[in-house]
Amino acid sequence: MTKGKRIFAIAMAMVMGLSVAGCGGKKQPTDSTVEEGTESTGNEARENMIKNGDFSEDLTNWALYLEGGSATQLVNDAGEMEIQVSSPGKKEHAIQPYYDGFSLDMGCVYEYSFDVHSTVERTMQWRLQLNGGDYHAYVSDIITVNEEVQHVTCTFTMEEASDPAPRLCVNMGMLEGCPEDLGEHTVYFDNFELYLIDDSGKVSSDTSVETPDININQVGYLPNAEKKAVVRGELGTDISGSFDVVNVDTDEVVFTGELENSMENTASGEQTAIADFSEVTETGTYKIVTEDFGESFEFEISDTVYDEVTDSAMRMFYLQRCGEAVTDDSYGHEACHTGEAAIYGSDGTAAVNGGWHDAGDYGRYVVPGAKAAADLMLTYETYGDVFGDETGIPESGNGIPDILDEVKYELDWMLTMQDSQSGGVYHKVTCEIFPGSVMPEEETDQLILAPVSTTATADFAATMAMAARVFKDIDSDYSNSCLAAAEKAWNYLEGTPNDGVGFRNPDSISTGAYDDKEDADERYWALAELYKTTGNETYSSKLKEYDPTKIGGDLGWQTVGLYGMYAYLTSSSAALSSDNYYPTVKDAFYDAVDTALEHSNEDAYGVAIGNDDYCWGSNMGVANKGMLLLMANQLTPDEKYVTAARCQLDYLLGTNTNSYCFVTGFGTLSPENPHHRPSQAVGEAMSGMLVGGPDSDLEDPYAQATLSENANAACYVDNVQSYSCNEVTIYWNSPLVYLLVGVETQ
Repeated sequence: MTKGKRIFAIAMAMVMGLSVAGCGGKKQPTDSTVEEGTESTGNEARENMIKNGDFSEDLTNWALYLEGGSATQLVNDAGEMEIQVSSPGKKEHAIQPYYDGFSLDMGCVYEYSFDVHSTVERTMQWRLQLNGGDYHAYVSDIITVNEEVQHVTCTFTMEEASDPAPRLCVNMGMLEGCPEDLGEHTVYFDNFELYLIDDSGKVSSDTSVETPDININQVGYLPNAEKKAVVRGELGTDISGSFDVVNVDTDEVVFTGELENSMENTASGEQTAIADFSEVTETGTYKIVTEDFGESFEFEISDTVYDEVTDSAMRMFYLQRCGEAVTDDSYGHEACHTGEAAIYGSDGTAAVNGGWHDAGDYGRYVVPGAKAAADLMLTYETYGDVFGDETGIPESGNGIPDILDEVKYELDWMLTMQDSQSGGVYHKVTCEIFPGSVMPEEETDQLILAPVSTTATADFAATMAMAARVFKDIDSDYSNSCLAAAEKAWNYLEGTPNDGVGFRNPDSISTGAYDDKEDADERYWALAELYKTTGNETYSSKLKEYDPTKIGGDLGWQTVGLYGMYAYLTSSSAALSSDNYYPTVKDAFYDAVDTALEHSNEDAYGVAIGNDDYCWGSNMGVANKGMLLLMANQLTPDEKYVTAARCQLDYLLGTNTNSYCFVTGFGTLSPENPHHRPSQAVGEAMSGMLVGGPDSDLEDPYAQATLSENANAACYVDNVQSYSCNEVTIYWNSPLVYLLVGVETQ
């Protein structure tokens, strides 16, 4: 889904934690040995688990991670992997060649070896390690190398749970024992080998999760809502017969129905049928029971069934706050990232404190932050009457709905990201690299303010124009300052054409890029919001220079055209225009709505994304489609939009082939291992976070190792190593909030 976040998660997967050195440590019976030359090991007939360990296929399967160090990786004429070190950096893993694509099974004995030599004498650390979480080593050793070719070998037993996707790596930064003046030098590697030499002690390790064949919304249903469970089986099986709805408290059958619409569901690769129990409306706790397909998880029917999950999804934003102390029994922390940021490419600094941490990392990014803030403001604009002032955030009780207090915390930070001279907006503020699995106040590296980008500036202009409108009757001074900032940002854009390249990470920065070469949709959104807020026909005229059919029909961070269309269509004077632009925009908007509706009607689980759209962050896609359908209902009320929107919420809360409620802390089965540093540091998943969900592109080693045979919609695994499935972000939670509130208030 997101190229920018792809960079983030891949980089994060490479960040290494420290561990006790030595092959044996407390777990292994022997230490690695270093010998001159190479000898036959008797493994000739065994299969080497390291493919291309002799670099006969150049660097296929191998890569180089840099975290403050500088080096070049290549295969030389002698067939060795050559690491040319320019600067060793300051950390042990500042330079790290690595290999993914093997497995280690509990109880098995392995022999690991490689050849190495160096132009200088130095220490380094080889590791076979967990590729996620705390990145601890299963086995490792610190060795000293020099100009002589040495053969390093270690025999060890895997004593931890089986790992289908560990990582082989060598830390080549500044380790203890390295010369203090270690400078430019070259290290050569060859003949990496890993053999299974004894599997007699193998411990069977089944990491699969037992799931039911009847999937429902595990949080529950509103009494008068349509209620459908999906019953599934193998392709070609007959899914028919009756089902019972059983009151869990009384064990009474309150409804009996027939399974209907048996079909092959392409996205999930299953035969499915529907159990419609919409007639059950009485408050209570229930389950679905069948004779041939077992029973479902329990669920609730209640007028307040979504209250707790909505509160928790909103509280996630408070717990993601940066720059101030956060109060919480589990995830509270001291003020973090309070120092000034160095402005990249200059000697200057800037105070850019506040805002929300973006995701599992502690970076703050204008582009996705604008989407998150916009979603919450749209929620308030549409359903404002339901929001109170007593949610327990520091601003509670100030007479302003807490949802706006929370949004203002992000907006205040965004205002600091605008360059006071040009009006352009800095793209992001992060450290150079991602931290380990620590709480936010423990990330103390220098903050860096990345360069201005037109996408960040346009998203900023749109969001600030919205804020001027939303806060007008609450805080007129703040409203005026937001509008002035939006107009200043637009002035910058008018003098800065798109360069066709967009934002790119500077060479020294490896955090999320949120890159986007095309900014027409962002400019369109900015103009639409400025027009809606001000009624200034200058903005309307400029807006009409854009063809709405060519700006992208989505509500993501990268494609924001639908935000612009909706803003224009809901402008008080837009429909009065004498030209054909209003109907053209409306047609483009409803083309996207109709496509979502078509996908929802074709899929057994009611999912409004297509079969090919189970990409990184697919759950955001589902939430966005639910949000879009409810926006369509605001423009043209029709129960079909509301019904389809409910299906998106049902999917996210458990009616899916994976049988997961994808919001942490809710339902019978929910993610326990999100890619989220506070959760990893505390050792327990923070509640109320929407995880990314199925990613059929398999964009991390764990997913590649465990999900390659799965249908697109089934490419999900709850494992901290699978960052492409189990990451969380503020801009995935924001459409979830809109969807929850919208469904509950229909």
